[in-house]
Amino acid sequence: MCMFTERTQVLLSPEQLARLKAIAARDGRSVGSVIRAAVDSFVEAEPNRRQRALKRLFAMNAPVDDWEVMKAQILKSRLGDW
Repeated sequence: MCMFTERTQVLLSPEQLARLKAIAARDGRSVGSVIRAAVDSFVEAEPNRRQRALKRLFAMNAPVDDWEVMKAQILKSRLGDW
């Protein structure tokens, strides 16, 4: 069993706390356990975030044009017609 030795304080809205309590009650866990799982999930997922985003872009199967044409389209959409 893991021994927790660090304590932190987080301010939550009443709605956030209510959602956490509902999840904890549904799963038969403590609110602290739900928060720790959420933190672990977020921290573990972060390094792969860019890879997942890239995979989603490739999965779109969007048409690809010549780089110079695409670059001009990107600049036009960012800067508007000038």
